[in-house]
Amino acid sequence: MGARRMNGLRAAVLAVLLLATGSGAVVAARQVLTARDGVESVRLAAQSENVAAVDPAMSRLLAVAAWRSAPTPEARRSLLAALTRPLTAVLRGHRNSVYAVAYNQDGTLLASGGADGTLWIWDARSAKPTGQPIRGHRGAITQVTFAANDRVITASRDRTIRIWNGEKQVGKPIRGTIVAPDPRGRVLAVGDQNGVPRLINMTTRRQLGRAFPRHPSGLRDLTFDGRTLTTYDNAGVLRIWNARTHRLIGRVAGGPGPVTINQGNMAFTLQGTLRRLDLGTRQQTSRPIKGDFVALASKGNLLATAQRNGAVHVLESGVPLAEPFRAGTVRDLAISPDGQWLATASDDEVIRIWDLALTRKLSGEPMTTTPEIRVSTTTAAPGAIDPRTPTPGRSSASTSTPSPDGTTLAVGDTAGRTQLFDIKTGKPAGAPMACRPGVVNAVAFSPDGQGLATATAGSICLWDARTQRQLHKRLTGHTGQVNTLTYSPDGRYLVSGGDDHTIRWWDVTTGTPIDLTLAQASGISALAFDPSDPTHLATGTENGTVRLWNVTDKLPIGPPFLGHTTPVTSIAFSGDTLATAAGNIRLWDLTTHKQLGSPLGRALRTVTFSPDGRELIGGGPAGTRRLWNPALTPDPATELCALARRFPPPLDLPSYLPDRNYPEICP
Repeated sequence: MGARRMNGLRAAVLAVLLLATGSGAVVAARQVLTARDGVESVRLAAQSENVAAVDPAMSRLLAVAAWRSAPTPEARRSLLAALTRPLTAVLRGHRNSVYAVAYNQDGTLLASGGADGTLWIWDARSAKPTGQPIRGHRGAITQVTFAANDRVITASRDRTIRIWNGEKQVGKPIRGTIVAPDPRGRVLAVGDQNGVPRLINMTTRRQLGRAFPRHPSGLRDLTFDGRTLTTYDNAGVLRIWNARTHRLIGRVAGGPGPVTINQGNMAFTLQGTLRRLDLGTRQQTSRPIKGDFVALASKGNLLATAQRNGAVHVLESGVPLAEPFRAGTVRDLAISPDGQWLATASDDEVIRIWDLALTRKLSGEPMTTTPEIRVSTTTAAPGAIDPRTPTPGRSSASTSTPSPDGTTLAVGDTAGRTQLFDIKTGKPAGAPMACRPGVVNAVAFSPDGQGLATATAGSICLWDARTQRQLHKRLTGHTGQVNTLTYSPDGRYLVSGGDDHTIRWWDVTTGTPIDLTLAQASGISALAFDPSDPTHLATGTENGTVRLWNVTDKLPIGPPFLGHTTPVTSIAFSGDTLATAAGNIRLWDLTTHKQLGSPLGRALRTVTFSPDGRELIGGGPAGTRRLWNPALTPDPATELCALARRFPPPLDLPSYLPDRNYPEICP
């Protein structure tokens, strides 16, 4: 039934009811239809979530259809989830594991080969095959690559290398198991099962000069730029050869694992550690990364890694972008020439396409740094040291928080001291405050910025931030370490949470405890009041659970917010949105307690909203980042439709939406 027919049926129902029973029935009929639309919206939103991992295109359309039916909270959540999901397309066609994937030089085509011995060519823009599967090999295809003229070159377990022009094979097969074309598409570097590299004229199939020396352990990878041949053997040794003289001009000891070589840089694994080298200087270009790596791909300053547990990480200049992708058992990776897309080939017979531009957006952008804060914390003679590089016998920064007006930073250290700093100049402001020996675990300013609370071990101290004078005796009562502090919005009370699983209240004026204690099943690691309702308190725990409490009746509000798997370290409110930090940052709808969109950023421990709620800011060891807040997207349905138009409508769309057609969803 089409949408026009459905609209006509609605009009007919209303007309009949109007004639039969008057306007009251019309109102009732409208209520019935509105309720039905709401139910349909919830159903479609649920279906959008259910198919997201297997059919992203369908998921996007179902999310928009849910919103068009009725703007329910569930529909909004499905829109934001689809809008922030990096998985863009899933390509199906292979009948067994997909072993190899590669983009052509302008990124318009994608080739894949697998255990079924077939070669597929895909239109990279529409994610549709350009034709039928190509057959010719008698064994699994283990490598695919493009020559400069868009001819596809494949290597197979049948120990042959074949060249294809469209669906037709060009010339006779070449003996070999691994191949790399030169940039101009005239010469092939070929390695055989005996570990012997050779150069082959691509047109005549004749060998150019003598063969290179044999690699006894066999060849794992090779690259050829027309002048230099680079080989990587199964023992983990990389060798660089002059292609004209066959002379060895460089050697790097790597490890017997996956490798990727791109533009003079090499990434390889050694004893479970990923390392990147500049082949010219032989210097590491980023810090080593631990992991059980099975595949690597690089393009410029981008590096994609796949681990045995199915996690795919993307790093830019050595810094991870957002959360890892989940792509099954990955066999190969390919980054598009423009760095906007990542293709993963897996044992589950599919190729997944990931949007790296969106991944960068989820990761956020670095903010302008403030002057470096250097903490004077030596017990002998005061001196300036960088808190990130502790010196033996001295303390280092352990926690920090800015004042409400953003002019002062309170920094606690590992010796029990807290020092105020002028954020603009980076210089100390006043004398250090010492509560008791030990690590300062938490610091918090009062809402007016005049009071300061610090926590060391199980003790809390209250200070006058203007004079650095202690206001009361130490506040005690927790039976474990105090991890987090926050003031009530009116500044009258201090709330603390700790390892003893309790949340305690203190009167700031008298420094005495108040008979109001909440308990949870795990240590308390983060606290925050809702500025719009001071009776609502959000708590984060060490097991990653977030709860909203009504402090008046000491009862939780709604179900917990579930998603984090590591300790929650920061919480912030903005309108009807809650933000939490636990390595990544997640946004939550305070009405439904459901997550809004994908996780944001990586290695972030703090989260705040700008005063107007327009900016979301995260902080961590690598610095401060301005993050995208998808909850503020003006029209997510229109944005999703713009993405949906890149791909043809799914063929099974009518099975999900029998009463609508594609143009009515995304006009």
